[in-house]
Formats: sequence, C-alpha cells, structure tokens
Amino acid sequence: MTMRPLWIFLAAALAGCATLMLDPLEQLRDANKQNIAKLSVGHTRLEVESIMGNARAGGGLPELVFGRVQYLQARNPMREERLVGADGVEYEVLFYYTDLRERDDKITDDELTPVVLREGRVAGIGYRFLGERAPRYRGYQ
Repeated sequence: MTMRPLWIFLAAALAGCATLMLDPLEQLRDANKQNIAKLSVGHTRLEVESIMGNARAGGGLPELVFGRVQYLQARNPMREERLVGADGVEYEVLFYYTDLRERDDKITDDELTPVVLREGRVAGIGYRFLGERAPRYRGYQ
C-alpha cells in the first residue's frame, strides 16, 4: 500500500510534463486553424483581431522541441500586406501561420493563410481568393 502514493505522484508528474513536450508553434498553428474557421465574410478587422488574438510562439530563448533547438518565432498576424488587386481595388491582407510544410526553421508563404480585407472588412479567406485578385499569389492555391 505504501507504493500507491508514489505511483499517483509519478502519474501526476508525468501528466504535468506532457504540455512541455508540445511544440508551441504547433499549438499556435492549431489555434489559428480553429479561429480562422470562425471568421466570416463581412467581419471587421477589429473582429478578426479579436477572434485571432495576438498570440506569439517560439523565439526568445532557444526552445528544446522534440530533441532539437528551435529559434523560430511566430506571431499573429505573421505579416501584413497592402496591395492593389487586378480589379483595381485596394486590399489589406493579414497572414496567419497555419501549416507546416517542412521543418526547416523558416515560415514561408505556403505555410500561411491569408485573410483578405476590403474597406476594413473580410472579403475572403485563403490563397484561392487572394490569387484571383493578386496574380503573384496564384501559385499558392
């Protein structure tokens, strides 16, 4: 019977360490995918920022993730861009980190999901929508 408290303690300690093994960038990508699914055409930029949040992951001190040091940093939004579409309309694009194509310590455009705003409101989401308006993004569909 004296071993039972030891087993309970070990199980609790291991359960507490489980979150330390999760990749913070993976957590951010998953949260971003879930939050993007909540966005709708017509949402204002303020609503988008409220839903998506301003989370950061990685960076700072090197993090040991799955046996390797990681210096990569991601934030919400990962980047912003203003552009004039082929239709002559000005768009504002917020890019969010949602995918991992390759573990190469880089975050590339094909790992981001664009949220396209027109006049401060969501006009569309994703590279298909953006590529129809900005030809340089057609290859990301």
